[in-house]
Amino acid sequence: MNFVKRSALALISFIFMLSIIGYINYKYDPEREKDLGQTVYVNSKDTENLGVSIYSEKDISKENSENAIAVFKYDRDNMFSELIETYNNIINNTNTSPDNINSYQEKLDSLIEKKTLINMVENVIKSKGIEDIVIIPTNNDNLNVVVKSDVELEADMIAKIQQIIVDQLGVDASKLSITTSKK
Repeated sequence: MNFVKRSALALISFIFMLSIIGYINYKYDPEREKDLGQTVYVNSKDTENLGVSIYSEKDISKENSENAIAVFKYDRDNMFSELIETYNNIINNTNTSPDNINSYQEKLDSLIEKKTLINMVENVIKSKGIEDIVIIPTNNDNLNVVVKSDVELEADMIAKIQQIIVDQLGVDASKLSITTSKK
């Protein structure tokens, strides 16, 4: 009798594990995850004298380009919102020391100013004839710029975009990467 109970329990456990494996296998789509975690670093030779890195060998694919700029903007704005919320939580926490409150208030003010300035610079660049653009800051003070364009950007347009960003955001040109997203 005890052997039958153990066998039944083992059989039920085995069926349960098989169903979990089947579900995971059903949900896993290798095509969707084939590029997960990959990073591409490319320095284009034709814009070397501009000090701009361009990801020209792996442009955003046509099927993804329709929403690429919107997705990048959403992710960037979501990052800013999460940081603002985190800073506000620290500032409003009753256990936070006055020195930390002042420090995080300065960080919050700086973050809001940076977010506003990035949006303003994107609008200035759009006024120069660019259809759409997103500027994405990184943790190491680099800026990734994705420009939506039908054609490959010419060197003078890249130089204009670079100059606006360098002047307005005060970043080093060598820390600027421009990617073209084709429509």
